[in-house]
Amino acid sequence: MRTVTVVPGLVLDEELYGLAEAGLWAFAPGLVACTWEWFTDPANWALIPDPSCFGYKAELLLQRAAERTTKINLWMGPDLRAGETPKPHNHPWEQFTAHVLAGGYLETRYEPSPQGGAPVVQDRSHSAGGRNIVPKATFHEVIEVADPGRTLTLMDCGPGIQGQWGYMDPHTGEFSANEPDPAFSARLRQLNPQLR
Repeated sequence: MRTVTVVPGLVLDEELYGLAEAGLWAFAPGLVACTWEWFTDPANWALIPDPSCFGYKAELLLQRAAERTTKINLWMGPDLRAGETPKPHNHPWEQFTAHVLAGGYLETRYEPSPQGGAPVVQDRSHSAGGRNIVPKATFHEVIEVADPGRTLTLMDCGPGIQGQWGYMDPHTGEFSANEPDPAFSARLRQLNPQLR
């Protein structure tokens, strides 16, 4: 089986390529011409760092526009933005659907309480062949990845505004707008030599 190290910490192979190609045909037909060369091109991928500079996922951006954003994510670890302390976030899109192409993950959702105050908390498990629909009003965290480096999702996101998202206090339900992390770009470049 062909294997390619795209950037340090991101290894792709023919099985992942086949899963991505099948996912694109099923959920985003005609969006891109999915070839092995395109799929393994370092210029198309970015490892996304957490605060400790661990690449918790790799993103392959297919389309970004006000009306639709589509990308493939290869999950290396959970999306815990404050370490062991919950820091649920939402997204700028009115809604997105994550199609699970391989592996799986456990998500904790925080829904605003109808009475105000502490949010309603629920864990949800998502596995290959399933889909996860997340509206903008839902805050969440991916707390566990079933198969790190082998969990692949295709995110199809509806209309949204870049930067229009934030965090929910898991105890009070209060919203705080995202404030850009001044060190994020440096961490991103550190993990992605192809972006320098």
